[in-house]
Order: sequence, then structure tokens, then C-alpha cells
Amino acid sequence: MVAKDTMALAKASYDRCCQAPEFLQTFYKNFLAACPEAVPRFANTDFKTQTKLLRHAIGLLLIFPNQPNKEPNLLSRLAERHSRRDLDIEPGFYGPFVSSLLATVKQFDGMYSPTVEAAWRETIAPGVDYMTSKH
Repeated sequence: MVAKDTMALAKASYDRCCQAPEFLQTFYKNFLAACPEAVPRFANTDFKTQTKLLRHAIGLLLIFPNQPNKEPNLLSRLAERHSRRDLDIEPGFYGPFVSSLLATVKQFDGMYSPTVEAAWRETIAPGVDYMTSKH
């Protein structure tokens, strides 16, 4: 269980980041630099659409810990899409995803601190764990 104030701290940080239109594009630059094996997966990607999907997915990760522990849940469709049965996003991609996300948050959130970083990590961990468990 993630405390509501921890989740609120991460969500407030995300809201600050999203005020910058280039936040999500910068995330993708950071992620693809940190995880070059993911680059081919984005070869034919429409990044305008992809950044909208990413904005929504991060929002889901930030509220996932507060959801009932039952199936299906708000990440079920996303997890299925990323599973070996569809896009086959290997669990090893999630570490660089989280690191790149936090590095980008650090770039864009003027109130970033070790406390904010810890709130992000704690808040998104259950969702990331769920996603990898459904691979």
C-alpha cells in the first residue's frame, strides 16, 4: 500500500512536468539513449500519438496503487498490450524506463528533491511490478 500523501507528491510533480510541452518528447530521447535496444521498437512510431498514450499511461501508474486488488484493473489492457502476446516489451526495459522517467522529471520539475524522487519510485513501483508480471 502506498500512502495517499506519497502518491499526491508524485502526482503534483507529474503535473508540474506536464506544464512543459517538451517533457514527454525529452523522456523518449532520454529513454532511447539509455536503452538502445528499444530503438528498433520505435522505428515506425508516430510520436505525437505515442506521447499522448505515454501521458495517459504514466497517469495510470500514478493512481494504480490506490485501486482495488482485482482483475481486470486499470492497467490490465496496457499490460496485455505490452505482453509477449502483443508488443512483447521485455521486463528488462522497465528499469531503463523508470530511470529515464526520473531523470526527465528531475530536468523538468523545479521542486524535484530526494523526497519527490522517492515518492515517484514508491508510487509507480506497484504498477511497474504488475506490468512485468503480466509479460
